[in-house]
Amino acid sequence: MIKNLLLILVFTSIAVQMKSQSHNCDVYRGYLSGSMDVWSKGIADQEAKYRKSGSNDDLYVLVLSKYGYIGYLISMKKEGDARGIINSAEQNIEILAADKRFAARASAMSGAIIAMRISLNPLRATYLGMRSLRQIEESIKLDETDPAGWVEMGNARYHMPALVGGSYSEAARCFSRAVELFEKEPGLLRCNWHYLHALVWLAKSHESMEDLQMAKKTYEKLLKLEPDFQWVKRELYPELLKKVGVRD
Repeated sequence: MIKNLLLILVFTSIAVQMKSQSHNCDVYRGYLSGSMDVWSKGIADQEAKYRKSGSNDDLYVLVLSKYGYIGYLISMKKEGDARGIINSAEQNIEILAADKRFAARASAMSGAIIAMRISLNPLRATYLGMRSLRQIEESIKLDETDPAGWVEMGNARYHMPALVGGSYSEAARCFSRAVELFEKEPGLLRCNWHYLHALVWLAKSHESMEDLQMAKKTYEKLLKLEPDFQWVKRELYPELLKKVGVRD
């Protein structure tokens, strides 16, 4: 009985560590403010933290931070810089994939990074898109209670052409599931830009379906959580209000 109790305590301790994982607050502040300098500093600090600790918890936060920054570099046409961070992120993901605790998240991040390669090599879009989707599906199969896989499935369904499975309604379902899973564990929310990202794209999915009231409700939730979230405050929400006004 004592042995069983010890096992329960060990596994409970592991679960608590996973659910209360610390995120990088500089990256979070960069996401809120739109300052990529702040985000870049967060990546550098997280890299140093991981080198010191060797912890896969810190490595996952580093991968997540790089993943968000890659999207910015691609949008700014800094393809050389994007390729460099993609390559380093993929090396990080290989390490995470060898840790059973992070297998599902590693698959989700692998799928996300592969999808980003499409912007750098559009001629391979079909091949890379299917590879990305398989990784994301594997993530959910490994752990359907982890939000990372659902966020990436939402991204995939939102951006894929309808002929190959793209669907705004399916994207909304996936983002909604991710938000639900994030919110079940308050320890996952502090300084977690990925949670806000899921809410933003949930709102955008509703908006793309012309469900403007649900989009409005979601943007307002974001602004209640973070009143100074610049992307939502200055761009997404005002643009939606114009649409709502026209519709009314």
